[in-house]
Amino acid sequence: MRVLVACEESQEVCKAFRELGHEAFSCDILECSGGHPEWHIQDDVLKHLDDGWDLMIAHPPCTHLSVSGARHFKKKIAYGRQQEAIEFFMKFINSSIERICVENPICIMSSKYKKPTQIIQPFWFGHEATKSTCLWLKNLPTLKPTNIVGKGEFTIFKSGKKMGSWYNVGSKNRAKIRSKTFPGIAKAMAEQWGKELLSKIGDNSDNSQESSQAVTRLATEVSQSETELSSHPDTRKGLCKCGHTWEEHLENIGECRHFNFYTKKYNCGCKKYENISKLEDDEVGK
Repeated sequence: MRVLVACEESQEVCKAFRELGHEAFSCDILECSGGHPEWHIQDDVLKHLDDGWDLMIAHPPCTHLSVSGARHFKKKIAYGRQQEAIEFFMKFINSSIERICVENPICIMSSKYKKPTQIIQPFWFGHEATKSTCLWLKNLPTLKPTNIVGKGEFTIFKSGKKMGSWYNVGSKNRAKIRSKTFPGIAKAMAEQWGKELLSKIGDNSDNSQESSQAVTRLATEVSQSETELSSHPDTRKGLCKCGHTWEEHLENIGECRHFNFYTKKYNCGCKKYENISKLEDDEVGK
């Protein structure tokens, strides 16, 4: 199943789906911090909404939408930043992708668009923390709690306001840490929605495996006829400059982080293996 995780650089959700065998990609204008650049599209996500996804999970920025920043709304409205954020949010809602989840904290979209389908908490999924997270769902079931635990510790300020202690992190990366999806929630999304979709998609995974095997056979046949390989029969046993063997590149092993499976290009710049990408494209077009 092809899954797009929009506006995600942490790759937490992407990795959860990958662990279950799905073809998931994170997409963000930032470099990924999840350790898998081969599963990351660093680009404007709006350019990729029509790339044939079965499911999209979107995390549009909440900076100008969240009610926690209500004291700044007047300026954000005046300068047009809030309207831009609303329009960006709605791009995901109105996408033609069949199954959609758009995630945000408690925000103005409950009135600007409609109330969320569901509001979840991290402590429903094994994390002792509170963070009201709204989900707007299209053709997806609501998430079921998997491991309800305590709500964790709270910090009480002089004003009387109470906030989960995990949230009050004093770091320059505070915003990034706060926005990261909790692993338990990511796992629940992958397990519950992945299972739901696989039961509907049917035998597509078998067809995909057969296609992958055909690509490998074709690549092997072409490689054997290449002048370089015929002249240097030991080349296939050697290592390219990125440290991977020819066989690893030929088979496009999932753990090979030098190969980006979305762009079908090698991050390590191994020109010798570009013919494999062409073979894959030709096979998919058949």
